[in-house]
Amino acid sequence: MKTFSFALAALAGAGVCALGFAASAQPAGPPPDAGTVDWNGPYVGVNAGWDGAASQAGPGTATTQQLTGVSAGAGPVSVPPATFPTRRMDYSSSSFAGGGQVGYNHQMGHVVVGLEGDMDGTNSRAGQFSSYALPATALTTANTTTIDRFTEPNWTATIRGRVGWATGPVLFYGTGGLALADVRQSAFYTNTPTVTPAVAAANPGTTFGPFANASSNDSTLTGWTVGGGAEYRLNRAVSIGAEYRHSDYGSPGYFLGSAGPGATSESTRIGFTDDQVLAKVNFHFGPGVF
Repeated sequence: MKTFSFALAALAGAGVCALGFAASAQPAGPPPDAGTVDWNGPYVGVNAGWDGAASQAGPGTATTQQLTGVSAGAGPVSVPPATFPTRRMDYSSSSFAGGGQVGYNHQMGHVVVGLEGDMDGTNSRAGQFSSYALPATALTTANTTTIDRFTEPNWTATIRGRVGWATGPVLFYGTGGLALADVRQSAFYTNTPTVTPAVAAANPGTTFGPFANASSNDSTLTGWTVGGGAEYRLNRAVSIGAEYRHSDYGSPGYFLGSAGPGATSESTRIGFTDDQVLAKVNFHFGPGVF
């Protein structure tokens, strides 16, 4: 977290310095008018804003390795694993997002087309808890399994086309393309059996649970993104803007957990979507900028 915060602070600081330099290099006066604005050429920039992440898990199936191999007064008893359906779970979070972008514009009259790539770090964490009652067995009168899921997106990135309409110093545009996200899916499981009186009497001083295990999967997801925004040209070299995007990364399948004594494992599909609202500063290097 400290490294992430330091990187964002350094990126923001570099952007502020570059903004000041570019602004000071331009002649004083009002923003460029319709006759002097030229959006052609490459640009780089920094951004910061809000990120909202949402996950949808299940329904799926889970398997708990139940208490087994314990004497109930007449020798060890074997109990098969319990497999049960899991419920759908929806959970979301919001956080700060920050990063940078690079792109290229080509202008044809009022129409501006281009290509942009960006990458942003996030620091959100969303989770949800659920509990399941398992049937009684030859060794237990009750058995409860809990599942505590978490989703932690680390960064997002996009490669997008842009199509816009320039009027004076303002550019309105729509955008869409490929979206990538590095997301960690984690789950924590507990299994708490309540043994029968016969088991308690046959095994004095023995502790039967609770059992706990955890599992995680860190993967880079691929999906699509669509949105729109606007830019305002402060001068020939600098523009500021705002952009909204919605990204969908599908519902990949996951196997989480383990098959150890008392442990729980599950198979489920977890969908992930992301919304971002970003403020941007771009530094242009097209014809006639300097």
